[in-house]
Amino acid sequence: MKSITSFFKKLFIIFFITLALIEIVSFFFIKFNLVSAGLPSWVTQYAHKDFAVWHPKNITFKKIESKGCWVSNITYNNFGMRGINDVSLLKTKKRIALLGDSMIENIELSDGKDVGSLIAKKLKDYEILNFSARSTGLADQKNIYEKLIKKFDVDYLFLFIHPNDFINNSINGNGKIYHRRFDVINNTIVEIPKDLIWMEKYNSKFKKLSREYSIYFKNYNSYKIYLFLRDFFKKKEVVKKKTNVKKKNFYIDYFEKNKIIYEHLKKEFSNTIDPKVKFYVIMNLQPYFFLENEKLNEEKLFIKYNLIPFFEEIWSDYSFVNPIYDAKKMIYKNNYKIPYFSWTCGDTHYNEKGSDFISDLVVKTIINN
Repeated sequence: MKSITSFFKKLFIIFFITLALIEIVSFFFIKFNLVSAGLPSWVTQYAHKDFAVWHPKNITFKKIESKGCWVSNITYNNFGMRGINDVSLLKTKKRIALLGDSMIENIELSDGKDVGSLIAKKLKDYEILNFSARSTGLADQKNIYEKLIKKFDVDYLFLFIHPNDFINNSINGNGKIYHRRFDVINNTIVEIPKDLIWMEKYNSKFKKLSREYSIYFKNYNSYKIYLFLRDFFKKKEVVKKKTNVKKKNFYIDYFEKNKIIYEHLKKEFSNTIDPKVKFYVIMNLQPYFFLENEKLNEEKLFIKYNLIPFFEEIWSDYSFVNPIYDAKKMIYKNNYKIPYFSWTCGDTHYNEKGSDFISDLVVKTIINN
């Protein structure tokens, strides 16, 4: 009996010495900037059967980081929306709903500096509800409107569109997104069943633990080493899969097919909107919108001269706001450097200047209408 007790005591001591050594080594890896000191953005979302992706409720994630670019503290409220304040279905003042993808979820900026927070500060007589979620397309946003936004009896709805929306819900689209739900076969729209097996794996107990409870491990250096190794091997696997695979340009090669799909989704989305709601569509800004043509590759030129005009035309039956021209005027008049509204590290999401510009745009739209 004593020998067994002695064995477990030694095992216990070896275990903790090993953990201590890993923690010390990890500390130096972080100190010399070999490993990120913050948490990756994926810990803040999960796969959702209706919304494609959504967020945990009643939680603040501190030190979400894109290494060498930005660090932020972000909060999701009691409904899983980006925002520090809990909300109720009971309406006490006019409501403005924001609906978009990662551009408007805006996790790159801490609470108080993001697009939704700035609009709330500038329009104190309105309640601002940010329903935006990363990687969503128009089909997913329609579901968010039907299943969640309608419950809040909103007065205004702002839909923020992005070039990625054109391909996010198409089988001929972004391969990193599981919810590619539509195809065109013989000029007919075909809906593809959701990948429920993928969703189950993504929402497994282990994945849930690594996402929702990682916040409690974030102060341990060894956990950051785990995250680094996890992402390292995941990237190697992706590179291996891409070897000898010819890259497709989904915007150009499948433009006509994806137009049919987007037109279908736009019609479905339009039919869903409550006619009492004042509805506006805003084009998100991207850094390459402000560059000369000779600095753009084939894809960017195609988006500029084919996709953006398509968006303007298809949403022309609503109040479509394209801020590109006012933004260009502002940049050229003041001789600002590009990128001005996004990060110089290459991240194309809104920085503080971009957040301020877009929030001002929403405020002006509300005041002038």
